[in-house]
Amino acid sequence: MNSLTVKILTGLLSVLIITTIGSQIYSALTERHDTEEAVLVTINEDIAFKGVIIRDEKVVTYDGGGVLDYTYSDGSKISVGNTIASVYSSEDAVTAKNKIKILESEIAALERAQNPGTTNYVQPETLKSKIDKEYKELLSYSSQDNFSEFAKTREDMSLVMNIYNIVTKTEKSYDERISQLQAKVKELEEQTSGSGKTITADETGYFVSYADGYESELTMENASQLTDKDIQKVIDQPSKDAPNAIGKMFSDYSCRIAGIMENDKRITEGAWLRMTLSTTKNIYDVKVESVKPCEDDENKVVVVLSCDRLDEALVESRVQSAELIFDEYQGLKVPRSAIRFQGDQKGVYVILGKDVTFKKINVIYEGDDYVLSENTSNEDYLLLYDQILLEVVSDEDVQQSRSDSNAVTSG
Repeated sequence: MNSLTVKILTGLLSVLIITTIGSQIYSALTERHDTEEAVLVTINEDIAFKGVIIRDEKVVTYDGGGVLDYTYSDGSKISVGNTIASVYSSEDAVTAKNKIKILESEIAALERAQNPGTTNYVQPETLKSKIDKEYKELLSYSSQDNFSEFAKTREDMSLVMNIYNIVTKTEKSYDERISQLQAKVKELEEQTSGSGKTITADETGYFVSYADGYESELTMENASQLTDKDIQKVIDQPSKDAPNAIGKMFSDYSCRIAGIMENDKRITEGAWLRMTLSTTKNIYDVKVESVKPCEDDENKVVVVLSCDRLDEALVESRVQSAELIFDEYQGLKVPRSAIRFQGDQKGVYVILGKDVTFKKINVIYEGDDYVLSENTSNEDYLLLYDQILLEVVSDEDVQQSRSDSNAVTSG
């Protein structure tokens, strides 16, 4: 073994010994103190609850026979005289009627695809580019479970592909296919014969195709008077008998949402909050209309929220799983018991070896027995993995650590 190798090995061994001894000394020193390491913590305190949706609603009734086929999706606005639903003799008749709609839409698309006014003024390259674009959109909507946009894009893409086939002479015409579809429509129309009675709206408003029996009990006016027992009753039994009811109407798209939740200082009357439902990714702006304690549990409150928005998710059912959304905080966790003051500066004492140093903290979130301090690289502030002293630190301790440090330096 040559001398250079021996020197290198000796140097490495020396470093290892020094590191080991230093680590043992550091551990021995810090074990004498009650400390907690500053770690990065993320806080997200959203509040989940069961919400009871309240509006001023009027039940729509029908006491005849047959099978109903509703004209509009729930939450749609309809005018006086509009057809709410058509009455058919059987489920088969409703199925046939829905198939007719699909076939008629396909016929219209094929006729448009081979219309000279469409095919004479487009280039194959333009169509191909559009097909590629819509194909990528289909993949995106599929991964997002966005079924409504997926269906619409698929329909648009089918039309463009049909036009492309005519323009590139892949298809001469769709006349034969159109004739076949028209024959099928006539066949299905025979299955719907004898049907045709309609139920119309007698006022303008928003329509929902179900009624749950609470329409007269739960109103915008009495929402703030509901007790926790009233709300829990609806949650436990979200629907009751509603004789001859085929739906309901309401004139205003706003609603109130009543729920029972843990008492929280962030929920105060007049505050604007954000809410989401389990059935949608939509976020709703809601205002806190009232907060009052529960009768049997002092730690919980009855909260009534107002929402000036309407969509299909909000009318899906009387009782909804909801969540109030609050900001997310990420910072260094600091026990309240460790917080100290130097003048008007709030901070903590940290220890490294024998050195005791005061470091400032910038509080961004306050919990019950801890706070979160901003995670920063500024040496004057608490840093990630600093050892926070939990015990009381005197000026003498700090001065002694400085003296020891200076003595080691001068030595």
